[in-house]
Amino acid sequence: MKFKFFIIISLAFSLSVFSQPKGEYDRKKEITYDGKRYSVFNNYITVGGGSCYNNFIQNTNLNIGADFNYHIQQIYFQSGLFLAGPYFGNYNHLQIHTAVGKRFELKKFNLAGYLGGSYAFINRPFVDTVLKETRSRTLNPLGIHAAVQFTYKYKYDLGIGICLFSDINKYQSVYGLRLELYFSGAYLGDKRRKDDENSALPYQD
Repeated sequence: MKFKFFIIISLAFSLSVFSQPKGEYDRKKEITYDGKRYSVFNNYITVGGGSCYNNFIQNTNLNIGADFNYHIQQIYFQSGLFLAGPYFGNYNHLQIHTAVGKRFELKKFNLAGYLGGSYAFINRPFVDTVLKETRSRTLNPLGIHAAVQFTYKYKYDLGIGICLFSDINKYQSVYGLRLELYFSGAYLGDKRRKDDENSALPYQD
């Protein structure tokens, strides 16, 4: 398990190094693709589900999660949550996280890596020897969150991909893989409309 965590962290830091934005930040910077205009620096949402391994129970669980991936100038951040449990509607691990990372966006692909902190709500059963029954308690550890996203964009602002993630704390470690939908806020409008607006401006010598 420690080896898997090492691989995830290594991928996250590798993306951080190779996707460092070049040049000065310009929030109005845009590109044109398929006749439409898109913002170069944009926010996006990912949401999906998959499977994860919990080292405490030594078994796999269902995992669903969602993340808001946003930027402050050239630096990208991620805030989100996931739920893990034996089946849909029965969850024993809720995790919320905030992380910093790097993003590398191409016309057809989006790659990103994030590393940060987490706060978990873990439902842990135990045997009450006095009442002679099984009860549950909630643990709330701080931990380390890591995630690496690989997305294929069938539209510049829409895509589907996978996310490798982990949540490490003193009580248990969760490692998993999710299939995610990608929704970007990059769309600015139709290129032809902007060209028409520019041509309508009065000529200035």
